[in-house]
Amino acid sequence: MPTMQDVANKAGVTLSTVSHALSGKRPISEETRARIQQAIDELGYRPNELARRLANKESKILGLFFPKFHTGLSEMQFEFVSAAIDAAEKEGYAILLWRSPKDVDALVNLTQQGLVDGVIFMEVRIKDAWMIRLRESGFPFCMIGRTEDNTGIGFVDLDHAGAVEEAFDYLVGMGHSKIAYIDYPQGLAQAGYGPAVFCGDGYQNALRKHSLPLISGGCETTTKDAYRLLQKLLAEHPDLTALVTPNEAGLPGMYQAIWDAGKNIPTDFSVVSLASPLRAERLMPTLSTMDFPTEEMGKTGVDILINFLRQKNGPPAQKLLKAKLTIRQSSGPAPV
Repeated sequence: MPTMQDVANKAGVTLSTVSHALSGKRPISEETRARIQQAIDELGYRPNELARRLANKESKILGLFFPKFHTGLSEMQFEFVSAAIDAAEKEGYAILLWRSPKDVDALVNLTQQGLVDGVIFMEVRIKDAWMIRLRESGFPFCMIGRTEDNTGIGFVDLDHAGAVEEAFDYLVGMGHSKIAYIDYPQGLAQAGYGPAVFCGDGYQNALRKHSLPLISGGCETTTKDAYRLLQKLLAEHPDLTALVTPNEAGLPGMYQAIWDAGKNIPTDFSVVSLASPLRAERLMPTLSTMDFPTEEMGKTGVDILINFLRQKNGPPAQKLLKAKLTIRQSSGPAPV
């Protein structure tokens, strides 16, 4: 495969002259430009697009960091990744998926190697040293989520607390007074995982607002663990008539526990979850949800970062999205 140096040799010019002719950064005489173009045509030279972009100090590639959760990416996270890729492609960018490195120094080194123009983080913690360090480095990035101090950082996040609280408002309005809350895996809130913390805040707000009894527990994102937890809660509280959960991966197990307890959905027991509409429509009966706007979040995260890269002045945008209540077949009035 011919190189730029081959073109320079054939045209009788320097390598830098060929580079300037291709980039258009410096004026080149028409006679010299014609010789270079003739050499390119005769050799069949094709410029290396990535090399050209790097020379222009842009790669047109965005890094997308996702966390090393032992359960892997959830369905909602996959939906987000797909939406982010589509949004980037429309703006002429590609997405490079990266697993989050082991430490902050490795993260900063990756971003400063020029492989990407900016990075998007799918998951952040309330107190996130990584975000603080990256902000100090000056490298452009955007968060899917938010920390306790978001000064100067672009982000898009869901109002998790408001979503959980609204789910309880709906069920209480339907006459339910014994409502369980099935949380994320135990330890995530203690570790400062944003969605777990904010959802927990929403649950506490609902308890205070409606004077509800505390009936809750956390479990891993597996069918088996969700089944066991709800089975335990139903045994301890046989008068339970509803549940709210952000733990969408465990929903099949929760449905099974309800049926095994001899209850029908929704005549005897109502279920409302923070989940994607795709997941909701696949369950039977279809799931009432506070719709998680995964596609909008993916697109918005990419748009915030690209706009920041292009403007290069002023603070990046920050957006907090509201979940929409969609009532399907899994919820209804409290049994009489």
